[in-house]
Amino acid sequence: MGRWLSASGYSVKTYAPNRSALFQAVAGQIENSVVAYLEFGVWREESMKAWSTLLKNPESKLHGFDSFVGLPEDWIPGFQKGHFSTDGNVPTLADPRVKFHKGWFHETLPGFVLPPHEVLVVNIDSDLYLPARYVLDFLAPHFRRGDFIYFDEFHIPHDEVRAFREFTRNTGLVFSLLGATTGFAGAVFKCEKSSPAIAS
Repeated sequence: MGRWLSASGYSVKTYAPNRSALFQAVAGQIENSVVAYLEFGVWREESMKAWSTLLKNPESKLHGFDSFVGLPEDWIPGFQKGHFSTDGNVPTLADPRVKFHKGWFHETLPGFVLPPHEVLVVNIDSDLYLPARYVLDFLAPHFRRGDFIYFDEFHIPHDEVRAFREFTRNTGLVFSLLGATTGFAGAVFKCEKSSPAIAS
């Protein structure tokens, strides 16, 4: 991981003790902006609750995408198909800015319209490569300078890392590594340059 990051020009600007600290570091820059926050992999909505508190602007919108029936296939040891299931139960939060989309990403994203925003924040907690890659490819045309991507399992090279590596190579989007937790379980990237091929 370290060799790939170095070879790709990434250097960690901030090390954080946990993902909550990373969320706060990002929110400190954008909390009053109109933010479109998209979360892929909700489970028990802990991250959604955190961002609902961190984002102060009443015009911000928070969207959570999840099947709520767990992983679609076996992942790493101890995390088999169906892990992270809530038995299909969709959470509810008091924040009216929050909306959940039940289903696999390839089912719910095609009909999704990104709300008006000043900053896009994407939280990818899909664990698996294919869902992460699908989300990144779908959202590629929407990334602009100043947007953020957070990965919750960035220490496993063949899944979210692989998806991000292929995504940046194919789109030409340029990101900086804003911060990471110890061991890179969590990592947040900031878009520094839109790709001319996809910029509007």
